Amino acid sequence: MGLIPPHTLIKIANLDALVPQELPLWAQKMLARAPYVVVRRGEQGAQIPVGIRGFSKSQRFAAFLPSGQWQKLISPQQALMYLPSLAKERAELAAFIKLRKIMPLLNGYHWGISGSLQFELVTGIPVVNAASDIDIILPDLPRMSRSEARNLIGRLQAVCPEVHTDIQVVNGQNGFSLEEFAQQRADTILLKTMTGPKLVTDPWQE
Repeated sequence: MGLIPPHTLIKIANLDALVPQELPLWAQKMLARAPYVVVRRGEQGAQIPVGIRGFSKSQRFAAFLPSGQWQKLISPQQALMYLPSLAKERAELAAFIKLRKIMPLLNGYHWGISGSLQFELVTGIPVVNAASDIDIILPDLPRMSRSEARNLIGRLQAVCPEVHTDIQVVNGQNGFSLEEFAQQRADTILLKTMTGPKLVTDPWQE
C-alpha cells in the first residue's frame, strides 16, 4: 500500500493501538463517540501520523496509529457521498447550503472536502457551526495559471459569500493554498511537505 494522503479520515479498528495512550479527556470522549482520526503530513512507515479533533477548534491532538490498524479509509472525495444522508436541520447550516450550491461549479475537477464538514458528514457528530468555512481539497490538480486560479476562487466565493471557501491543492504529501498562489503577494509561496513547511517559488514543480 502506498502513502495515505493527508486529510484522509481513518476509522480506527482498535483504539488501544493509538500512540500515545495518554490522551486528553476531550479526545477520549470524542473517540468513544466516533473512532476517527485524520491523516497528518509526516513520514509514514510502521506508524501513520494522525490528528484527533474535538468539538472546538482549540481541541486538536497529534498522535500516531500503527499501519493497518483501521476498519476503513475515507478520502475527502468519498466524504461527499455522505451528503444526501445529512439531517435536514444540519443541511440548513450556511456551510452545507454553500457546499451543495458550489458542487456544479466543480464539475470536471477531482475534488473533495476536509475539515469540519468532512468530519460531520462521515461521523454524524455535529461539529459544523454557523461560522464554519468550507475546506476544498483538489488532489493532483494540473498546473493552473494565477488568472485561472483567481477565476475559480471568484466563482466559488460569489456563492454565499459569507462562507469563506479555502482551497488546498494536494499533490502527494505536498499541499498549498490556491488562494495564496492566486493572490501572488510575494515571490514565494508556503508549501506544506512531509518534512514540514517551506517557501518555494513554484509549488507545481515540487
